[in-house]
Amino acid sequence: MLKLAANLCRSTGYWFLIFLFALSLEIIALFFQYQLGYGPCVLCVEIRAIVGVVMLIAIFAMLFAKNRIMANLFNILLATTGAFFYDKSDYLLRIERNLVESACGFAADFPNWLPLDKWLPSVFEPWEACGYTPNLWFNITMAEALVFCSIFIFALGSLSLILNLVAGKQERTLNLFSH
Repeated sequence: MLKLAANLCRSTGYWFLIFLFALSLEIIALFFQYQLGYGPCVLCVEIRAIVGVVMLIAIFAMLFAKNRIMANLFNILLATTGAFFYDKSDYLLRIERNLVESACGFAADFPNWLPLDKWLPSVFEPWEACGYTPNLWFNITMAEALVFCSIFIFALGSLSLILNLVAGKQERTLNLFSH
């Protein structure tokens, strides 16, 4: 059973679903920006970049995560990215709830070698100061939803990594006793 779950976590379909999840987050963000008029803040565009990293991890994992070692590497990257995602989302939520004072400006803090706000301003250029995110459904704000999404991404990467490690350990043990 664990071996089956570990194989599923290495499958192209698993990584494709993660890609679709991240893509849907980006599409929802752009819908709120361009159709509903809610401009992104600096933290929002940083979160968009992190979600873009999740998409890149999923693309590379679809191509290269066929063996257990590569799958473990991609799951470590996914869990680490999920932790960064959580850090930014939680900070955005704390700003929204006035638990911290925001020093959020209008300049994105991308490195000089990766100026996403210059290369793709329609997606990564901040329009507003931090402090408010729109309500989605059932009075859940976008910041609250992002916290849940980041926990989901972190949990997927962590659980998949654990499954691969445990199933791989069992596989070696079973091979030892079967010969």
